[in-house]
Amino acid sequence: MGQWNEAKIGEIAEVKGGKRIPKGRKLIKEPNSHPYIRIRNLGKTKYLQLNADYEYVDEETQQMIAQYIVNQGDILISVVGTIGLVGIVGNTLDKANQTENCDKIINIKKVLSEYLYYYLVSSFGQDEIKKGTVGAVQPKLPLKNVKDITVKYPPIIEQKQIVEILSAIDEKIELNETINNNL
Repeated sequence: MGQWNEAKIGEIAEVKGGKRIPKGRKLIKEPNSHPYIRIRNLGKTKYLQLNADYEYVDEETQQMIAQYIVNQGDILISVVGTIGLVGIVGNTLDKANQTENCDKIINIKKVLSEYLYYYLVSSFGQDEIKKGTVGAVQPKLPLKNVKDITVKYPPIIEQKQIVEILSAIDEKIELNETINNNL
């Protein structure tokens, strides 16, 4: 077993905020090529994939918020209200719009995206997230505090092994849920 290291997210990645829908604009139900990721879309599965729960922005709104898109593989973390929900942007949401209530973690170095995901959803990661949460009535995790979240990580080869084991467990859980839903 190799030497474990510790770093703040801001030392191993970039963290960027999302964008609120401009005043007077609304989300629409009609599917188009501009899905809008909200907090309610996080926390159900590791990979965020487009489904019937998503809403969209129209073309004009898209132009107003175009610089706040996500790319496949980005990690999203909820930072307002329900703090600490995490997801990895899947291929069907590449170039989707990101809510202001989530931050994205991008350009990750030294750790695998999937390892960082599993770390953030673990009790260790959730404890780190809680340390940075402020506000009593409406909890918030400021961008600076996301950057200050401490991540403990082993060498890449061990990260891969951890991810393989946890991914296999996730697949088993999903299979069991599918079986239970079909009973």
